[in-house]
Amino acid sequence: MPAQLNPYLMLGDTARPALEFYRGVFGGEVSLRTFADVPGTPPESADRVMHGTLETADGLVIMAADSPENADAPTGQNLAVSVSNSDTDITQSWWDGISDGGTVEVPFVQAPWGYRFGMCVDKFGIRWMVSDGE
Repeated sequence: MPAQLNPYLMLGDTARPALEFYRGVFGGEVSLRTFADVPGTPPESADRVMHGTLETADGLVIMAADSPENADAPTGQNLAVSVSNSDTDITQSWWDGISDGGTVEVPFVQAPWGYRFGMCVDKFGIRWMVSDGE
């Protein structure tokens, strides 16, 4: 199997709705394991997502997890998830979906390097870069 590099999002307590939102944007199937699968988990953490994965037909893989109850979600501003595709209809659909309810930082328009490009922070606080090119 070739090497893979996949984003793993640490989302506090929003992993389940975030993965469902991303499924609505990118398609694919979501699989979830909860902290209930871990022996000794306190009842208040049992329904939280220990590990979730979205896998799409295009080969995109996004993973996510909640923090245990009473633990803070990690934060940071030094990372963005970048997705690109040469099909402009697909990237427009991705942009429309991922930016819905979020904050657009750079509109999805023709960039000086020739492709359409945009940046936003989605409604779960994740920064995205979407491009028609590579």
